[in-house]
Amino acid sequence: MTIFRIGVVTAVDPARAYARVRFDDLDGLETAMIPVGVRKSLKDRDYWMPDPGEQVAVLLDDAAETGVILCAIYSAADPPPISDPDKFHRRFEDGTVIEYDRKGHKLTVDCAGDVEIRAAGKIQLIASRIDLN
Repeated sequence: MTIFRIGVVTAVDPARAYARVRFDDLDGLETAMIPVGVRKSLKDRDYWMPDPGEQVAVLLDDAAETGVILCAIYSAADPPPISDPDKFHRRFEDGTVIEYDRKGHKLTVDCAGDVEIRAAGKIQLIASRIDLN
């Protein structure tokens, strides 16, 4: 039997991609370090750890001894950064934003620091117009 719970991350183990989760509705019960679910982990790999204090959805065994963190979820205290279903939006703590508007066909990268692009082969820039401001 599995149990679905909402909790708050209290610690992370970035090397193993594990985290510990506290459940305030269960008198502060904490899990052992459990894996953080990712989209890909074999040929292609995805990595992004939740932050301590982040609200997450967790799937646990019936004894709450093993489980997996499924994803982070928004809350009233931490609402979504935008509300447009046509946009992919990623905002980082330093203010950097990567956004794609599929309706407007526009990719925006607003970086708070330097941008570095590396390629083993050639880099091509093909555009109908280039505007250098």
